[in-house]
Amino acid sequence: MIFDWNLVVFLLPFISLAMALIALIFAIAMHIKVSRIFRSANSSDIEKLLKLHSKTLEDFVRYQAESTLYMKSLDERIKKKMVSAATLRFNPFQGEGTGGNQSFSSVFADEEGNGVVITSMHTRERTNVFAKPLKNWQSEYELTEEEKESIKNSKLNGFKK
Repeated sequence: MIFDWNLVVFLLPFISLAMALIALIFAIAMHIKVSRIFRSANSSDIEKLLKLHSKTLEDFVRYQAESTLYMKSLDERIKKKMVSAATLRFNPFQGEGTGGNQSFSSVFADEEGNGVVITSMHTRERTNVFAKPLKNWQSEYELTEEEKESIKNSKLNGFKK
């Protein structure tokens, strides 16, 4: 293969000129970017500018950490709030033909199943009210079928996740 050095010598100044133009365009673009950074900070010293940005970043990191802690505390507080208040009305004398659905069993519990079951037994002569504490959806006292059903409804209605 024959190499024509005259062509190379002829094209060398044009190639050098093209590379110089590309370098000039790159330098202008970088100058514009740096000017924008300095304009937003109102500072002509790059060291001051970097310190300002570092402080701003530290402030954001501190704010994010504080926000995370606050959100966790809110989450814990919300778990302790009542999320369900299921009520079941029933007739304790269903087979005897007396009374109506005047008796009830209501559950007031938080997300973890801590709260109370309140049951009212209504008869013609009197009304009895019973309260049984709940811990983790269980009670240390014996529960009636209606109370168990009310607890089951409370669990289902309180968690629509």
